[in-house]
Amino acid sequence: MVSSDRRISVVVAVTLAGLVAVGASAAVLDAERSQAGPVRCEIRDRTDGDTVFLEPLVHSDKDVSGTYSVSVSGGGEGGSSNIQQSGDFSVVAGRTASLGRMSVGATRASYDVKLRLKLDGTNVSCSKQVTGTF
Repeated sequence: MVSSDRRISVVVAVTLAGLVAVGASAAVLDAERSQAGPVRCEIRDRTDGDTVFLEPLVHSDKDVSGTYSVSVSGGGEGGSSNIQQSGDFSVVAGRTASLGRMSVGATRASYDVKLRLKLDGTNVSCSKQVTGTF
């Protein structure tokens, strides 16, 4: 009887461990889906000569409005940059909205760019490391 109780305890423990693992996997999948949801952000960059052009964008599959904040920090041979910009935005379903354009020096430069969106109680964010010319 004792060995039977131990087997049941082992089976229950293994089953619970499996359920916890499945639950954790589902939580990770949900987090990945939210990043690929109906509202997405992008940081577009283009280097032309000694200048890096940056453009934060919002892509949406539905009509939305909210607030945004973008930060750019880093620098290169020409000095350092620390840009903070924020405001309101709205996007029509199926469209992309530009949240402005910025330019920074490209010569031997590296920048961390972060974009945060707040809408309908949801936060969406993206970041990108942008390098100039070396």
